[in-house]
Amino acid sequence: MTQITSTNIQLIEKKFAKPIGGSGVTGVDIIVATLRDDDGVEGLGFSYVIGGGGGVIAKLAQTQASRFLESVQLQAPPVHWALIKKSFNRTGDGPNMLALAALDVALWDLTARRRNEPLVRAMGGDIVPVPLYASGGFNPNAAPGGSAELAVKYIEAGYAGVKPRVNANSDDEAVLRAVRDAIGPDARLMADVNEKGNIETASRLLAQAAEYGLDFIEEPLPSDDILGYRRLAEKASGVAIATGEHFQGLDRFVVCLEDGIAGVIQPDLAMAGGLTPCLEVARIAAAKGVIVAPHFLPGLFVHLSGTFDGQLLLEEFPIIEDVFEGWPERDNAGVLQARECAGHGLLLKP
Repeated sequence: MTQITSTNIQLIEKKFAKPIGGSGVTGVDIIVATLRDDDGVEGLGFSYVIGGGGGVIAKLAQTQASRFLESVQLQAPPVHWALIKKSFNRTGDGPNMLALAALDVALWDLTARRRNEPLVRAMGGDIVPVPLYASGGFNPNAAPGGSAELAVKYIEAGYAGVKPRVNANSDDEAVLRAVRDAIGPDARLMADVNEKGNIETASRLLAQAAEYGLDFIEEPLPSDDILGYRRLAEKASGVAIATGEHFQGLDRFVVCLEDGIAGVIQPDLAMAGGLTPCLEVARIAAAKGVIVAPHFLPGLFVHLSGTFDGQLLLEEFPIIEDVFEGWPERDNAGVLQARECAGHGLLLKP
């Protein structure tokens, strides 16, 4: 029987030269987990905390690893995940889930490396191309022409689509019009509101999105406004609502999907608690005909390809990628696919 013999947690504090994204993020803390078994095989996992504060998460990850993984028999990752998750009964998900995410990725990587097969196959899928769109670099306060210029660069570089950022105000339509005119009618276009809207502004934006042929509008309301999202979904026509990056707990995803709120669901690796719950969300979403578009990390989430009977869409927004090497490379057709290597193929840079 294979046994996990050691666990190691590292904290990497990464600062950005300038704020990025719609929320003006200035940095991210990365929690790296390494698990080693009695055959000397290692699994590498990671999680992150946008905006910093990862020290607490790193300590939680080490506590979870020491309590539940060290010197125990290696089992299927979902088995370990469920056992650790059960211990949150009195403390809640919150930071616990961000810590568990790093361990879960490491467990999946270790499992795949022991089988000497790509992570995607260890998860029950296969290496198939997945469309990749770009969202990095867009600023919600940029002039319409600036957003259009960046969008054209992405499309010319071979991305399947772009997702500029908007502010849920009267300037949104000019941005959507400029970008659509610039990239043409065939390229995929989405927009991210970053939770800034209300029912009135979100309804107007959805109507504009339908006019300019957008695939979806992301987080047009605060993520916890479930009643608002229910009202908005009743008004939505032809354009999907995307949400989920802030969800913790399978129940949040289930309510959103059962209520028909989201046409696109966006689990975040850290917030959801790892690959295990993201895979479960993907399978539930597929049964509802909902597109799965995970938040960030396309080079990791590409390993969900073929693991569920539905559509997977990946987002390119570099945030922790430069800390690791071994990411799969996008081809000129605007798609990404997993590498033919053991595990996820990623290594921490020296």
